[in-house]
Amino acid sequence: MLTVRRRLGVVSASAVIALLAVGCGESKVSQCNRLAEIVNKAQGFMPAFESNIQAFSANAAQVKSLDDIKSAADQYVEAVNGVVSDLDALSVELNSTQLDDEQLISYRDRYIEMVEGFSGALTEASSAMSIVQDVETEADLPAKIEESQQQTVQAVQQIQELSVEESTIINEVNTYCGAEGAEPAPAAPEGEAAPESEAAPEGEE
Repeated sequence: MLTVRRRLGVVSASAVIALLAVGCGESKVSQCNRLAEIVNKAQGFMPAFESNIQAFSANAAQVKSLDDIKSAADQYVEAVNGVVSDLDALSVELNSTQLDDEQLISYRDRYIEMVEGFSGALTEASSAMSIVQDVETEADLPAKIEESQQQTVQAVQQIQELSVEESTIINEVNTYCGAEGAEPAPAAPEGEAAPESEAAPEGEE
């Protein structure tokens, strides 16, 4: 069984894909597992983003000089850009994944679109923090921080919307690949369990 887990702490959401070779043709199972293995690589991306936001907030609350807060902003931008790089690499890998099953191709393409949306939102968050990086005087700092926070809120709102789409895709993959016939998956973060489907997957009696 393969388990794919994603936790978006920023939006308090989580999702699990549990796949097992039960009741499906070998080709379909193989493709389900191939897709799951790639999606699994994204597990830590968004929690890393949340951690970076929290770290910056904590550092910003304790800064004693303009240089201190600009240094914290530099670290934030570097970390977020690293997450963006990981997401972009994941998108490329998903694009190159060979699938013959038309339904799985549809799920893959939707997931790619969602990943690209996350990447865009994080790029916006990085851009927002660059406003703080470019502050020249301490007198300008309060207004620039406010501007940066407003832009970051917009990015987080977009991430919240994308997380709903991600959960929907994962639920549908669970159903299609027969996750309800799998062994119980480990508990999802914050007590959420893998979603169950009312209908049996295609080809399973």
